[in-house]
Amino acid sequence: MDRLRLTSMEDGVVFLKKEAVGEPKDTEVTVEVKTSVVSPGTERAFILTLENTDHNYPRILGYSAAGVVLKTGKNVTDFKPGDRVAGIMPHASLHNVESRNLVHIPDDVSFEQAAFVRIGVISMQAVRKARLELGEGTLVLGLGLIGQMAAQLAKANGASPVIGLDIVESKRSLAKELGCTYVCDARDEKIEETVKRIGNGKLPQVVIESTGLPKPIEQAIQLTEKYGRVIILGSTRGSTEINFYRDVHKKGIQIIGAHISCNPVDVSYPGYWTFQDNANCFMRLLSEGRVCVDRLVSQRADYHDYNDIYANVLQAKEDYITSMITWEGV
Repeated sequence: MDRLRLTSMEDGVVFLKKEAVGEPKDTEVTVEVKTSVVSPGTERAFILTLENTDHNYPRILGYSAAGVVLKTGKNVTDFKPGDRVAGIMPHASLHNVESRNLVHIPDDVSFEQAAFVRIGVISMQAVRKARLELGEGTLVLGLGLIGQMAAQLAKANGASPVIGLDIVESKRSLAKELGCTYVCDARDEKIEETVKRIGNGKLPQVVIESTGLPKPIEQAIQLTEKYGRVIILGSTRGSTEINFYRDVHKKGIQIIGAHISCNPVDVSYPGYWTFQDNANCFMRLLSEGRVCVDRLVSQRADYHDYNDIYANVLQAKEDYITSMITWEGV
């Protein structure tokens, strides 16, 4: 079988590659992809070889998609041809994926909604690591794709109030529409006073940093209440200078790394769930209408239009959230 896949072989250049796909291995599932979601920050960093990315080519672009099962390996028992599935798959028309990296899509969830599965899981595992308690104030710094999702999931987990910070007005408006209690301009010179006023004199107990930029980590620590937790969700491209004695040690705060690679493969435990357990939870939240992904799509485009899609990504347009790529008719 042949497939088409979006990839990069040199900095700043994306192209569509045709390549062969073999039979699925014993624990793999062959999926005909219907839709895939662009992760702008991560994909831009890898296409441009920014700091903290590897230098391996060809690049694997994309990691969140939905489709239909075509074949299964001989040891796969939980999926069969014709099943609607979502999971960890690149921007490609066809993919052999380990069965543990797939989940079933509920009947009332569309391919487009389900394609957000790994975006949801990435954000969800950060909320889990925060060990949020009902009524704890939570601030999300950076309202791009991951931050928008993290804010919704924090609210679903009982955070109150949920405060969204970003420099872009359209992203703040969207976050308010999707459930943030308050939104603020991160450039506000009196932002600490503003956030304290929202919290009746206290800063939030949890701050989730999702920009992927070094400087906002300083602001995240500044805006965390004494004994609070800072969750590093964004994959930072660079180094941050922190006065640990003043800003961490004396405040008694915790800084918690929440990279998706820290999650277990086989067994979930408190704060650290497997991909499948998190993904099944995310599917239920979509089915119950407790998270919204439809409004996060800035652009819907066919895979043929990849140059237009990645123009948004590489130019880092300020009001851009994500693109939904369709793979019909390949």
